[in-house]
Amino acid sequence: MLNNKRILLVVIIIFAITSFYPAEMQGGEQNAAELVRAVRESENWIHGVQSLYLRFESKWTRTQGQNLTVGAESGEQCPDGCSPAEKLPQLQPSTEGILEYAMDEGRARFLNQESGQGHQLTVWDGKQLISHEKYAAINQENYSLSWTPQGSFDELIAFQTSWPRSQPHSFWWDRKDVEEWLSYYGRPEEYKIAGRCDYRGVDCYKLEFYPKDLLGIIVGQPHQCDAGIENRLKYGYIGEARGLADQFYRWYVGAKDHRLYGIVWLVSGKPHVEHWMLDYKQVADGCRLPMTQGYELYARDNDGRAYVEARRDLKITEVRLNQKLPDDLFKIELKKGVEIIDSRNGREVRYIYEPEPPSLAGKKLPALDNIKFESVSDSSSEGMILLCFWDMEQRPSRNCLIQLSKRAQELKAKNIALVAIQASKIDKASLNEWVKEQGFSFPVGMIESEIEKTRFDWGVKSLPWLILTDKNHVVRSQGFNVNELNDKL
Repeated sequence: MLNNKRILLVVIIIFAITSFYPAEMQGGEQNAAELVRAVRESENWIHGVQSLYLRFESKWTRTQGQNLTVGAESGEQCPDGCSPAEKLPQLQPSTEGILEYAMDEGRARFLNQESGQGHQLTVWDGKQLISHEKYAAINQENYSLSWTPQGSFDELIAFQTSWPRSQPHSFWWDRKDVEEWLSYYGRPEEYKIAGRCDYRGVDCYKLEFYPKDLLGIIVGQPHQCDAGIENRLKYGYIGEARGLADQFYRWYVGAKDHRLYGIVWLVSGKPHVEHWMLDYKQVADGCRLPMTQGYELYARDNDGRAYVEARRDLKITEVRLNQKLPDDLFKIELKKGVEIIDSRNGREVRYIYEPEPPSLAGKKLPALDNIKFESVSDSSSEGMILLCFWDMEQRPSRNCLIQLSKRAQELKAKNIALVAIQASKIDKASLNEWVKEQGFSFPVGMIESEIEKTRFDWGVKSLPWLILTDKNHVVRSQGFNVNELNDKL
C-alpha cells in the first residue's frame, strides 16, 4: 500500500513539473520546428500587400583604430590631400543617414543615404531600372541602366535591414527558388532549442541551426553594409571562415509572442554578425513590424577575441501600407555630364550623359534669340514655316540645304517660308561666301552664342534637323528627312 502511495506521489510530481514548463520546452526538436514556422509565418504578410513604403533613420557607429584602413580592405582610395578618417564614411566613428524602401505591384525603390557622404538610389519604374550612386568623399558619380529588376534589389533591400531575415523571400522583382535557398537558411526541423534566456530585455528561447553547406551560408546570406566593411567581409574574414566547420546560427524567439528578436552568426563559438529586432508594432491587421532594429559586425583582435567593429541602429519613422504611392518616388532625373553604365542591350556600355532635347511638337516656335540673319527673315509671315538647322561643315547638311533650295520657289508659292540656321560654330565670312556661291533665295541665319543651349531649346537632336509649323507657327512635325517633306506637308 505504501509503495502504491509513493508511486502515485511520483506521478503527481512528474505531472506537475511537465504542466509547469511550457509546451515548447517539451519534445524540444519538434517544437523548435513549430517556433521556426511561427516566426516565418509572421513575416509572410509582406507578400500580400499592394504597396509598402518604409523610411528609416540610420546611424553607423564604428570602432576607431581597429583594422580600418584605406586601400585593399576598403576598396576605395582617398583623394590627394584628404584625411581618410574625415572623408571616407567607413573610417568615421559615426555617420547618420536614412533608408527608404517603396514598392507596389509594378514598381520598386531603394535609397541608402549617409549625411554628407552621398547616396545609392535604385528605382524600377515599371519599364527600366535606373540606379544613381554618388560618393562625395571621392567625387564620384554615375548612373546604371538595365531592362530588368531581377537581382538588382535583393542585396540592397534584404541585407540593409534586419527584418525580414528568418527565411528566403521571393518578390516579383527578385524571383528565387525558395526551397533551394532553405538549405542556407535552415528548414524548421533542422533547428533545436538550446535554452532560454533574456535577450535585450525579452524572454526568449535560443534556437540553433548548423548548416551543412558552409560555403552556402556565406554566399547565400551576405550581410550588406558600408563599402569598406562589406569588402572586408567578402574578401577578408569570410575567406578565413570558409575553412571553419564550427559555424552556426542562433535565433532568439520570444517565449510569449513567438516573434524573432535576434539572429547571430557564430564562428568558432564567437559572434561574427548579429541582427536584432525590437519594439514590434501592428501597422495593420496581421501586420507587425519591429520599429527598432539593427546589427553589429564583429572582427577579431590579435588574440582571437571578438569585438564589435561596426554597429548600425535603425528606427522606422514612417510606414505607408496599401496606399497609392506618388509617381515621383519612382523617378530619377539624369544629370548632364555624368557617366552612364548602360546594360540595356545585353552588354555594358559606358558614356557621358547628354540630356535629350524636349520635343517642340504642338508648341509655338521659341524666340529667335542668339540667332542672327544677314537679311530679313520671312519667319514672321502668317504662313507656314520650314526651318532647317544645319552645319556647313557636314556633307549631309549641305546636301539637305541644296535640295531645299531647289524647292524654295515652290514652297514660297504655297506660303511656306524656308529658313536655314547654321547650328555650329563656324567663321561667319566663310558661311556668307558659301551661301552666296549657292545663290540661296531664302534667309540663312547663324547661332551666335550659347550654341548648345539654343540647339537644346529648339529640340535639335542631330543635324540636319527640319521643323515644320502650321500657319500659326505651331510645330506640327520635326526631325524628319527632306525626302519626307511632301508627306509632312
